[in-house]
Amino acid sequence: MRAMRGVPFLVVCLLTLVIASVRPGALRADPTPMRIVAGAGTAGFADGRGADARFNKPIRLAPFGPGAVLVADIFNHALRIVSLDGRVRTLSGAPDRKGHRDGDAASAWFDAPHGVGVAGDGRIAVAEAGGHTLRLLTPDSVAPGGYRVTTLAGVPGEKGNRDGAAAQALFNSPHAAVWDGDGRVYAPDIGNASIRRVGEGIVATMAGGERGVFVYPMDLALLPDGRVLVADAGANQLRLVDRAGQVTTLRVQGELATPHGVAAGPDGTVYVADMKSHRVLAIDGEGRLTTLAGEAGVAGSDAAHLNRPAAVLVHDSWLWIADLDNHRICAVALPATK
Repeated sequence: MRAMRGVPFLVVCLLTLVIASVRPGALRADPTPMRIVAGAGTAGFADGRGADARFNKPIRLAPFGPGAVLVADIFNHALRIVSLDGRVRTLSGAPDRKGHRDGDAASAWFDAPHGVGVAGDGRIAVAEAGGHTLRLLTPDSVAPGGYRVTTLAGVPGEKGNRDGAAAQALFNSPHAAVWDGDGRVYAPDIGNASIRRVGEGIVATMAGGERGVFVYPMDLALLPDGRVLVADAGANQLRLVDRAGQVTTLRVQGELATPHGVAAGPDGTVYVADMKSHRVLAIDGEGRLTTLAGEAGVAGSDAAHLNRPAAVLVHDSWLWIADLDNHRICAVALPATK
């Protein structure tokens, strides 16, 4: 399957969520027990604690201070904060606020946010797949909700493929947002099969697009050496993009089945939310796969199973998981905390 320019957003979402048969390709070695942090397996919209909280397709995660993460909640059109003790509160957006409205966080509107990234200075970038834009939340102590929301790049509601000045640039369903140390934002733009970069008011294509390198790049992580690790869900591969934009494929001893989310640990371990196999995998420096959570080919809602995991995040010695179709957030303790 090859990427097509101009793929409608809803079609892309359906392609993302389709379940296919899977041939297991990873070892399972006494996985660490998984903690269900918040959510109860059913869709909804409610703040609260643990099983009383409700999400509707939580898809991406970003660190949000000690013991907490920020969650992009697609069909609630909202950004949610989840603490390790299970507390959930909404930072901005709501199910009845689908659309595009800048302003203070308490009244801003979003359209299917699919990615969140938090910069060192507290700014938040949001990849808004439904609106084909990147949004920006800037801390503002006097604004209702504590943030001021603006449009970082893209034209609201207009999809396309155009680099240049941020206000005129065009995207097609950006699905994640990650900051580098120089204040630039990177986003996988799945409808254009490319990795885009925004810095100093300019949007540029870092890799992909016309070169046909990617199929559906869904998520990315920045590595310490400056390379970008990309989860190419359509190709069932992990890609590496160097500073010059050259793309290579990460060698893996086994098969991936829709790698939808990716993260890198401080020891070099790569973590993958392998959506169609309903597992979270760890990949070591030799490319060997180990199952950390879930069971190959088995969807479930108990503490031993996942249902189309969409994202992983290494934060505070935990591996956080966005368990998409269970509408919940989970976490697995990493080895340093055992």
